[in-house]
Amino acid sequence: MNNRIIALACVLAFFGTQPVLAEDNSEHVIKYRQYLMSSISDHNKALKYLTAGKITQPEQWLPHIRALNDMAKMVEGAFPEDSDFGETDAKEAIWANKDDFNQKAQELVKASDLMLEQIQKNDREGVKKQMSAIGDTCKSCHKKYREK
Repeated sequence: MNNRIIALACVLAFFGTQPVLAEDNSEHVIKYRQYLMSSISDHNKALKYLTAGKITQPEQWLPHIRALNDMAKMVEGAFPEDSDFGETDAKEAIWANKDDFNQKAQELVKASDLMLEQIQKNDREGVKKQMSAIGDTCKSCHKKYREK
């Protein structure tokens, strides 16, 4: 094989796997991020139910917090430029204060990282404390950057 073909294949393989939300149709970006945020919310609700003792299956904590943690890492990228219009509850303030918004998104990642650690230690009290921290993190961002 020619070296140029190999180099081109490597470039295509690399860029073909990278997220390209910024290049996507803004309607689809908005819908995708709504599903992403809804999934974060649903995993958070399941964790609240588990930590409140309403369901006594602590072995199910780990899959939920892993999912929430993985999705939290996607939040920053779900708000690319030019996705601030259309049917969305996202406020224009996200794009006007992108650094602050990204910092709040990273706070959710950190809070979910800490909860993951608590779950892995089987520290129920630590898990409950982190549930509160995750809730506070979500609220602080929603208050400033979400309609409703």
